[in-house]
Amino acid sequence: MRTTTFLLSGALLFGSSVALAQDDTTDILIQVLLRKGILTESEASEIRQEVSAVAEAQKTEIVEAAVAQVESAYSPEPSVPLPSSLSGLTLSGNARFRYHYENAESRAGENNDRSRWRYRIRLGSVYQFHESPFSLGVQLESATSNDSNNSNFGGYFDKAGGGINLGRLYLAYKGDDWAVVFGKQASPFYLPKMLWDGDLNVEGLSESITRGAWTFTAGQYIIDEENESKETVGGQSVTDDALFMAQAKWTNGEGLVLAPIAMASTGGNSNFSESGTFAGANSVRYFHDFAVVGLPFEYGFATGNGAKHKIFGAWGVNLKGDELVNDPDSPFYGGTPGQSSKNQFANLGYQFGSAKRAGQRQWSAEYRFMEAGAYTPNLSDSDWAKGEVNQGGYVLNFKQLFTDFFGLSVTYLVGDSIDDDYLASPGNLGNTQVLLVDGEVKF
Repeated sequence: MRTTTFLLSGALLFGSSVALAQDDTTDILIQVLLRKGILTESEASEIRQEVSAVAEAQKTEIVEAAVAQVESAYSPEPSVPLPSSLSGLTLSGNARFRYHYENAESRAGENNDRSRWRYRIRLGSVYQFHESPFSLGVQLESATSNDSNNSNFGGYFDKAGGGINLGRLYLAYKGDDWAVVFGKQASPFYLPKMLWDGDLNVEGLSESITRGAWTFTAGQYIIDEENESKETVGGQSVTDDALFMAQAKWTNGEGLVLAPIAMASTGGNSNFSESGTFAGANSVRYFHDFAVVGLPFEYGFATGNGAKHKIFGAWGVNLKGDELVNDPDSPFYGGTPGQSSKNQFANLGYQFGSAKRAGQRQWSAEYRFMEAGAYTPNLSDSDWAKGEVNQGGYVLNFKQLFTDFFGLSVTYLVGDSIDDDYLASPGNLGNTQVLLVDGEVKF
């Protein structure tokens, strides 16, 4: 502390001496010019004021430079070195509190009621490497299910709750009109929630390229990792299974979007025997006979008063749906050979308003239809009809943002069996009703 005070005092004295020396020299010169009649008293007074102002500014500059030098010399170094720049790092997250009520009526007439309070949290970061097209993304999520980040309150105040798990970890390369992403990542495809649960993250490689009004996207994702050395002579083949996806999305720039898509799984085992089980809300340990083509679409427009409207939906078919419900080894097998016409899905909805900023609200109503062999519960919305297939029903939603970071959403989902004669377990429920009340905070 003594050394710091000494240096500061020296700087002040040095600044003062420079200013005093300038004042003495100026006075001598001004007196000489006055005697020779070159300056008048008025002009001499103006010159003294200007020189005084300059000297004061110079004194301040000298003192500030000295203080900065002292602070630099005596400020302690941080114990942990920090990177020179974090300008490329983006942090984000959201927390949600949910009231979840469901009523599931079986064909036997059983009425299963359940209500619970739940929570979810996601913490994400993306680092854009300096002057590079590469970025690295990470997201931590609560719970362990493949298609749900929800954890339940309860358990005598324990801290289990599913824990915090790695939901995403990916490396992305983005060019001017194309991109490649590798790792655990969000789905890059345009799909309605009926066909793709919002909590699902794919694992593998994604590519996209934009040409005018078209965006072409492809994906190659690992479903199941198997130990090939366990294959036995004459036994079932042991191979890894994958999901391949391809989509061509077109927009006219005025609200119309058409996005035909193809999805297919490889014909391996897909019984999740090596790398774990698919822990979804109503998942099945089977991913065979899946070759889906579909056409998602939407049309958004605004009326004269500025109100926003959107019509959205999709139609599609599983080209192997008949095989799926007629394979005795399949959980979709209904017990009656020769079943058919169980391979189509569709949805159609309307949305009024758009809740994206504080004070905005939106309403939506949607009809959904999914036959027994049309799709898989491993990918579909786990909230509607409890993730079942062979279901038709409705989804009603209201959402309002009270601030830019806090909003409230209320969703009512109802489903019922399409084919009452179909008895396979992935679609054997009768009527289902689900009520979700969500409060979400974004940060």
